[in-house]
Amino acid sequence: MRVSVRLQTYLTRALSQSMEVSVMEKLAASVIPGYDLYARSGFPPNIPIPQVDAAQQITLDVIKEGYLRRFTELLIQVDRQGLMGRRVSVRLLPQIISELEAHGLVFKEEYGRFMEGDASPKTKGWGVLREAATYDFSFFSLDIVGNTQLVRRYSKPRVLKAYADVRQLFTAIVDRREGRVWNWEGDGGLAAFYLGNKNAQAALAAMEVLLELFVYNLFTPPLPEPLRVRLAVHAGPCQFLERYEELRSDTLRRLEVIDSQHTDPDTLMISSRVYADLGTKLEQFFRPVRISRHQSLYRYRLGWA
Repeated sequence: MRVSVRLQTYLTRALSQSMEVSVMEKLAASVIPGYDLYARSGFPPNIPIPQVDAAQQITLDVIKEGYLRRFTELLIQVDRQGLMGRRVSVRLLPQIISELEAHGLVFKEEYGRFMEGDASPKTKGWGVLREAATYDFSFFSLDIVGNTQLVRRYSKPRVLKAYADVRQLFTAIVDRREGRVWNWEGDGGLAAFYLGNKNAQAALAAMEVLLELFVYNLFTPPLPEPLRVRLAVHAGPCQFLERYEELRSDTLRRLEVIDSQHTDPDTLMISSRVYADLGTKLEQFFRPVRISRHQSLYRYRLGWA
């Protein structure tokens, strides 16, 4: 994001007029690992750094290293909640927010984050993730069962139409729950969830896909037989890369094992880490499945009451 001179000026003035140098540096260190204001500014350690100089240096550093949005989110949090029990009123905060929104971002109150606005193209990283950084995600995978047999039995246009319908359904449901589709390979895909209660959102998205696909098979199937799917949800750390094919992740490998080895057709299977975050209302829809002496997964499938 190209930062205007006006935004830089607002941020420098906000810092210098709102807080002491020690507080500025503490906030900068919260977003830039190992931040050292003296090392950055070149001031000798025995000389106090003037507030304006400190504010200018921190402004340049958070912009240069790509932490402007995260730093502004932190300023909003400090303005509303204070810092270490002290009230801190950040001046010019509305102007800073307006400048960021002019760059196509929008501040989402429910997450306390700046994200892509509705008019901006959706990206895999919600407009907030940094390339090659590691985050905790909840992942939802979908695989169409019997791909090889379907391709042999039916014409290519009919199979492609069916798969395109599933992809459209999958994408729409993931988008509604603030997830992002990271990959689609024709007969299946992967979605990531990062914001809010990501584990519950991923599980709910998968449950919704299973229900919507049941209705699809009942009323508008393009093939003489129903499309069947395996769904799995697992959570854990993973590096964020725009190029999905370069990802190497233990979390994704575990998800693939859950999907391929422990999930039946027309079934959703979730890991214990995901299940632990669902809450009592959602937990009741899942049944434990012991897969080893010390490990269980949790299964959901549609059924008649």
